Amino acid sequence: MNNDLYSIDFIRSLPPPLKDDPNMLALAKVIAEQLQITANQIKKNIIYARIDELDEEILDILAYDLHVDWYDYTYPIEVKRATIKDSVKVHRKLGTKYAVETALGNVFPGTKVSEWFQYGGDPYMFKVNIGITETGVTVEKQAAVLERVRFYKNLRSHLEAISYKVEKKAVVNVAAVHSIGTRLAICPYLARGIESGGGVTYGGFTKCASTVEVYPNIG
Repeated sequence: MNNDLYSIDFIRSLPPPLKDDPNMLALAKVIAEQLQITANQIKKNIIYARIDELDEEILDILAYDLHVDWYDYTYPIEVKRATIKDSVKVHRKLGTKYAVETALGNVFPGTKVSEWFQYGGDPYMFKVNIGITETGVTVEKQAAVLERVRFYKNLRSHLEAISYKVEKKAVVNVAAVHSIGTRLAICPYLARGIESGGGVTYGGFTKCASTVEVYPNIG
């Protein structure tokens, strides 16, 4: 049996004489149930540390209380949690490249910011390269990015362009085989220096014959 505050059996703490008294045991069970309810309600006072457990309604209220101005109530719940978790870091570094990448990265993982001196642009301009490999992009999301960039950037910087990056991963299997062997070729015997020739032979003959009749001698 677990002995933590939220699952401990308080009846076990009763002395043996009281455990044998049915009335005291019944009273102890009622008190133990109420203590369990109270103990579990203590968790509700822990809010920020339980962001991954809070329901969506509480997350929306928490974002309002923390002044997460770039928070969007239409975000998926996991994006809402990530946005609230990073809100303190973003607030501390508002107006920096880090703030823009962190805040947008919660919605579009892999987002990168390039400042003007990194790509040879005009002073105080910057570009945003948004990763949409995991989330894809819609008109609504694009509008949300344009609307919320102003919360993260400093006042003198201006967004020059937004580009989108899609990464496709492929698995390539490469194998090598080192083969060592001897090739034995067996060829039939071929006689060399054989000459062949041909010709036509004509022949003829003449037959001569005579008839000789022989009769028996009759005396």
